[in-house]
Amino acid sequence: MVETKRDERRARTARKAGPERTCAGCGQHAAPDELVRVVLDPSSGELAVDLAAGGFGRGSWVHPSAPCVTKAIKGGFAKSFKAKVSVEPQAFGEALVRAADRRIEGLLGGARRGKFVAVGTDAVKDAIVQRKAELVVVATDAAAAARQRDVEDAIAQGKAIAWNEKVRLGALFGRDEVAVCAVLHPGLAEAIQGVFRASRPFTQSAGSVSAWWSREVR
Repeated sequence: MVETKRDERRARTARKAGPERTCAGCGQHAAPDELVRVVLDPSSGELAVDLAAGGFGRGSWVHPSAPCVTKAIKGGFAKSFKAKVSVEPQAFGEALVRAADRRIEGLLGGARRGKFVAVGTDAVKDAIVQRKAELVVVATDAAAAARQRDVEDAIAQGKAIAWNEKVRLGALFGRDEVAVCAVLHPGLAEAIQGVFRASRPFTQSAGSVSAWWSREVR
């Protein structure tokens, strides 16, 4: 009876913790949202980053860090896929950043269609004041917007990211430029943060993140 109860507690703990995956680099177990899924084209041996974790075929997982990616490319991916893998670490990092940009664009587009986004300085300020802003997205070339008091508060709380430029952010909302927007849906905000967090080490190494990010936004 004691063992049965202990087993039941372990089962409940496992269900609560959720599924885990193994990093092809370091071999450690982690929740899927802490890892990046990768799929293999068996005909070419090329890898594709699957940030939506919905790609067809066998997948492998890796921590979004240079050491883990390097180890996975040297042998971990080949072991996972039981096939030869051909990719350079730098190329993989660049592919991850591109995939993250596409994924964030898609999530922001979904927020726009669902009316879960506030666009522009005034709208974002209102959303923050009303505590509706789950995540603030500031264009990397919009340092003035980052210095707005309400935006600074969001930055201090770790509820802001610096992503892309004003022109590209504006294109998502049918405007010439957008300096800042706020995501109002918690699930969408969490998904965007997760994707951004996965790409951040490789974006920084590429030198494409503006200086204000590293000092102010967490």
